[in-house]
Amino acid sequence: MIPKIKISLKLRIFFSVAIFYLAALGALTYLTIRSQRNLLLKQMGERAKAGISLMELSVAAHLYKLDITQLNTVTREAKALPNVEYAYIYDAEGRIVGDFHEDRRLLFSIFTGELSQRIIRSNETLTEIDYKKGILDVSKPVILGHEKLGGIRLGFNLNPILDEMNTATFRALGISTGIFLVGLLIIFGIVMRMTKPIGKLTQAAKHIEAGDLQYRVSLQRSDEIGSLATAFDQMAERLMHREKELKQSQSIIRRADRLSSLGMLTAGLAHEIRNPLVAIRTFTQLLPERYQDPEFRNNFQGLALKEVDRICGLINDLLSFARPSAPNVSAEDVSQIVESTVRILESEAKEKEIQIYRRLATNLPKIFIDKEQIKQVSMNIILNAFQSIEGGGVVEVSTRLFTKNGSAQYVQVEVRDSGVGIPEKDLEDVFNPFFTTKKDGSGLGLSISNQIVQEHGGHIIVESRVGKGTSFFINLPVRPPNHQAKAYPQVHEKDSSS
Repeated sequence: MIPKIKISLKLRIFFSVAIFYLAALGALTYLTIRSQRNLLLKQMGERAKAGISLMELSVAAHLYKLDITQLNTVTREAKALPNVEYAYIYDAEGRIVGDFHEDRRLLFSIFTGELSQRIIRSNETLTEIDYKKGILDVSKPVILGHEKLGGIRLGFNLNPILDEMNTATFRALGISTGIFLVGLLIIFGIVMRMTKPIGKLTQAAKHIEAGDLQYRVSLQRSDEIGSLATAFDQMAERLMHREKELKQSQSIIRRADRLSSLGMLTAGLAHEIRNPLVAIRTFTQLLPERYQDPEFRNNFQGLALKEVDRICGLINDLLSFARPSAPNVSAEDVSQIVESTVRILESEAKEKEIQIYRRLATNLPKIFIDKEQIKQVSMNIILNAFQSIEGGGVVEVSTRLFTKNGSAQYVQVEVRDSGVGIPEKDLEDVFNPFFTTKKDGSGLGLSISNQIVQEHGGHIIVESRVGKGTSFFINLPVRPPNHQAKAYPQVHEKDSSS
């Protein structure tokens, strides 16, 4: 039994890359030589056409008169030019009436051969190359008015150009050979580095040990080292999935424990209903003074009822956090909802010296949402932005159409503030109920908003830098919410539109 020759990994990579490199360099060299060859032939053909065109000017009159003496003189002068092998002038019948030979041996004879017959019949300039004889044959008819008087035929010696081509070919081959040898040295050095993956595997093990489960070796090989690297990556992938499942389980237990006490929900009502109560209180204080004013009474009654209904709506929304129900959806324009919400909050923004900038798209498609719930979401997010700003600042509210993964379309509402930002360690908890970093906060606003958006089949993403500000991205799907997803938020995902 003939033992199987085992080629080392280093040699396999080296020979594979070297063969590919040789093929690529050879193809490039061949194309370069061919291009230069064609260019030289084209240049000579153009020079030949230019020369024969100049001859046509001096030949036309003599050919019309059939002045044999002058026509022979012209052919002998043309033969004396560099690289011209032969020169003929023929009449309309194909007879030679201008012969470059001193003894005029071919005078009045007719061209023979397929090429010669094609030249006689043609009314265009023809160029033919005979590589065996090393001749470039150029012929041009002489036409006076609409009458073909005959033509001119010249033969140019290609040997000087072919010699030049050969010289250029050898030069190109020499340069390519030098480049190939240098390339082999470079390839060898690269292969030497590629065949040392043990250090990379060791480094990957240290990353996994340090808790970086996203680190991958990513070695695509068909040998033992490749199998080891693949097994290592699969192990890291399984560990990462198990860690995610563990975190999700912990999150579910934590949320279930916090949602068990509905009594604590009332503690978060203060900051949610403060604005409606302030408006009612203001009108109530003015009511004794302006009771006789019917317009004031009517406005007060309308506002009071409206704000009371709003408070009831807030309480219902907060209660729905523990007892979620399907949204009452209809086709709505998100930009209009956001605009109305911003108008309501403008007075509070002025009190806190906060500037609100709107960038609301006007051509967004209407989507199926619960108008009041989405208004509450946008209000919670914008109020949260106000509360994160100390001593004046800026809040930008914008809407746009957002495509995720090239297919899923969302209407996206972005609320960006110039506040203090959220520490990275708190990003995973911002949507947890009762989690807050504010002294007077209940930690319910963002949690409720997140649940409402999830019930609409959407998701909220938050990005923040401490000292720079925070951005919330509310993504609502452009489709009827037939089956609303109840997934947990992914706070570390980043939208391409941001």
